[in-house]
Amino acid sequence: MLTSIRIKNWRSHKDSYLEFSKGTNLLVGIMGGGKSSVLEAISFALFGTFPALERRTIRLEDVIRFGEEQATVTLTLKLNGQDYRIERVILKKEKRVGTKADIFRDGSLIETGSSAVTGYIEQLLGVDYDLFTRAIYSEQNNIDYFLNLDPSGRKEEMDRLLGLDRFEDARGNIVTVINRIESNRRMLEGLEDQNLVKETKEELEKRSKEIRSLKEKIDAISKECEKEENVLKKNEDRFEAVYEKKKKFDELERELTKIHGMIESLRLEIDPNVTEEIKEKAVAELETLKVVLQEARATRQKLENEKSNSVKELGSIYEQIKAENERRAELERINETLTALGGSRLEQLRMEHAALEEKMLKVSSEKKTLENEIAELLELMEKIRPGMTNCPLCGSKLDEERMEHIRKEKNKLITEKKERVKKKEEEGRIVTKNIELLRGKIKKIEIMLEKREELEKGRKEIAALEERKRMLESKIGNIEKKIELDDELISEKRKNYEKLMVNCERYMRTLANKQKLKLYAEKEEELKNKISSLGYYEKDFEEARAVLEATRIRQQKLELEKGALQQQLNMVTEMEAALIRRMEEIEKNRKMIAYLSKLSEELKIYKNALLETQINLRRNLIEAINAAMSEIWTIFYPYKNYSGIRLAVTEKSYIFEVYEHGKWKTLETVASGGERACAALTLRVALATVLTPNLSWLILDEPTHNLDKETVALLSETLQFKVPQVVSQTLVITHDEGLMGADFASSYRFYRNKEINGPTQLDRV
Repeated sequence: MLTSIRIKNWRSHKDSYLEFSKGTNLLVGIMGGGKSSVLEAISFALFGTFPALERRTIRLEDVIRFGEEQATVTLTLKLNGQDYRIERVILKKEKRVGTKADIFRDGSLIETGSSAVTGYIEQLLGVDYDLFTRAIYSEQNNIDYFLNLDPSGRKEEMDRLLGLDRFEDARGNIVTVINRIESNRRMLEGLEDQNLVKETKEELEKRSKEIRSLKEKIDAISKECEKEENVLKKNEDRFEAVYEKKKKFDELERELTKIHGMIESLRLEIDPNVTEEIKEKAVAELETLKVVLQEARATRQKLENEKSNSVKELGSIYEQIKAENERRAELERINETLTALGGSRLEQLRMEHAALEEKMLKVSSEKKTLENEIAELLELMEKIRPGMTNCPLCGSKLDEERMEHIRKEKNKLITEKKERVKKKEEEGRIVTKNIELLRGKIKKIEIMLEKREELEKGRKEIAALEERKRMLESKIGNIEKKIELDDELISEKRKNYEKLMVNCERYMRTLANKQKLKLYAEKEEELKNKISSLGYYEKDFEEARAVLEATRIRQQKLELEKGALQQQLNMVTEMEAALIRRMEEIEKNRKMIAYLSKLSEELKIYKNALLETQINLRRNLIEAINAAMSEIWTIFYPYKNYSGIRLAVTEKSYIFEVYEHGKWKTLETVASGGERACAALTLRVALATVLTPNLSWLILDEPTHNLDKETVALLSETLQFKVPQVVSQTLVITHDEGLMGADFASSYRFYRNKEINGPTQLDRV
């Protein structure tokens, strides 16, 4: 039994909780109030989907309430004495929508994941989603759906409801498969040509003989190649030994040629007159000249330092003279500015500033006094109201004429005082402006006086600075003349030093080359001895190379011949393999033809078995449904004129019939609207009890569609008192208030403000 459901942010529901009882549970409210959403939520909790979602009329993200990130359904049920709780969540993840699911038994988690939870529920209930929607869950306005269909459409829909359409689909698929198999068999039979088979066998035998002959030739050439390979190896070893001597001989010859060239080059460079004594004398003279040159450079550096110090001091004197001239010019400018601003009468300006501030205080005080007087007059005017007989100030008698005269006088006085206030405000603005101007002028004079005092403190005597400048300029000129003389002396000594240094380097290089020449001569003699002892002769090398080349040519010729035979063997082998494959394909086709013939016969037998099974299953199901309908009809139908109801089967349709006066009559020709409603409900209950006997659930969405008031009243009574005798738990949704009754197991009323897209509200009735 379903015990409760809680849905959050599901369609129009923000947070709704409903409890269900055994018997018939009624959900009533306006269209669009969120009633059908409850049934969709029950289906989603059990199987992770519901009809509108399966038909793709809505998307999963459309289920989530607008503006929210996730929707939650929590369904509780009681089965076999145990409490189960199913929780499913739909949540947005960036641009994707995902789901989560958990199921609990007696408070303990037993399965998680959408597919796993759905599988567990199907095993627990013994019902899958397809059977649930066919037998238990009647969608909106769908209770009399089968009664309103034409005969052929009713057969198709009833077969689908009972699951018999799968047999029809299977038989159609089997016929298609049989036709395809027969077509393939005939095609394979047409491919087999007896002449082609004979030619293939003859060609295969011919290629086999050719392969044996080629293998014998290849074996013979292989033996010759092996012998020639041994000869080639010996000749290669002999050539390798001679070649190693040649490499060593060539290497020694190259080195000897190189040494000989170096010896000739050194003999051309060496001056035979240069001796060790000449070199030592030149080196001593070079050291003496180096000391003299260093002393001359030190003397010149001292003059440079002295000149640099004097130049720095002269630059400082220039800066001081320039600063003093700028200071004097600044003092003259400040004195001119002070004269223009009247700096000589600073105290007088300060007194004028104080007088203006005093005047400003007086004007502000007078303005404030006038504003207070105006406020008092306005307060008095408030006290003088129509209908007063005595003056609020003096207590004298007042009449309307006197009161009007007082109001005019006071208004005139208020107007005059406001004009005076405006004049005082204007006068205050002028005084304020003059104060600001005078204050700025005083501030400028004070700044100028402070700057003049600061400039006076830093003044220097320009005459002394000019005298020091002339002295430094003379000194720098004398130093520059001395530096010029020293530069000439240093330049001459440097030229002599460089010339002597070049000679010293030439002497040392000549003596070093003499030593190298001696070493190279010894090396040359050593190389000549090595070449002589090597024992290499060019004719031995040429002879070994000619023998090796001849052997290689014979060996390569045999390899090419062997390769050609091997290539021919490979080609013939491939041709043989192709012929073998062709024979195998022929044999395979023969086996496939036999297999397809046998398979076609077996499928025809299976097709006939399916038809027989479909007929027997339809008969058994209809018998079970009619038995259930007969029992339920006597409970639901309160009258005696139709004592029975059944579902008759013809080749093309299902026909609803009622039993009257010993005859079965077609329901559509005799039944009223109420009788049709009872028949539709009877069929729904019978389907639920036959197809899902373990659950005893029934879910009806808007069952009053197209029913008049009397029929609705009859249906309400049936749902309250009679359906619970047959079905353990029923959920009914309707917008029809006429279906309401006091004896429903539980009733909920739904309502919402759709104009502002408000959430669903519900009350338990």
